[in-house]
Amino acid sequence: MGLDKKMDALLALDADVAVVPECSEKSVIAFRRRGLSTLWFGSNPHKGVGIICRQEWPIRALPQPDQKWIVPVEVNSPTPFTLIAVWACAVGASREDRYIGQVYQALMAHPEWFNGNPVVVAGDLNSNKIWDAKRKVGNHSGVVRFLDERGLVSAYHENLNESQGTETCPTFHRYRHEDKPYHIDYVFIPPRMDVSA
Repeated sequence: MGLDKKMDALLALDADVAVVPECSEKSVIAFRRRGLSTLWFGSNPHKGVGIICRQEWPIRALPQPDQKWIVPVEVNSPTPFTLIAVWACAVGASREDRYIGQVYQALMAHPEWFNGNPVVVAGDLNSNKIWDAKRKVGNHSGVVRFLDERGLVSAYHENLNESQGTETCPTFHRYRHEDKPYHIDYVFIPPRMDVSA
């Protein structure tokens, strides 16, 4: 929320690609007006998923899965890749359909995403290995295993040599309380991916 107020901070990162959950369509259009490649997905213009890329990297939406907020796009970087942008949230009536369950279901239903260009999975998975016991099938470790079998690693865990569930850098504080830190945001990449070729 409030992405328009954070535009300068995001631009200062000089990121190749940004996946921004819970942002407004209007804020993503503002980035487009600054010359960046953007797409926005959502049914409520105030809260959806934005994808923002370098100006010279056009992006194109791919056919959308049934699962809400799992967004595959083609990124035309020097080494083209498929980006699967994620905002895992409380959708559906059953526990299996919610949060990481929706990510798991989308990945299982779309093996074709992994049959061509390199794949990057990035965004708010709202998940961590510490909650695996609450979900027997389609839990966090199941998604990590699925991606590992397709040659993807968590950039954070690979670079910091930490294990899933033992993260030392939180990406979220529940209710903004410093004493409730969690690591729930991820970027999974091929270990030797170079998009600047």
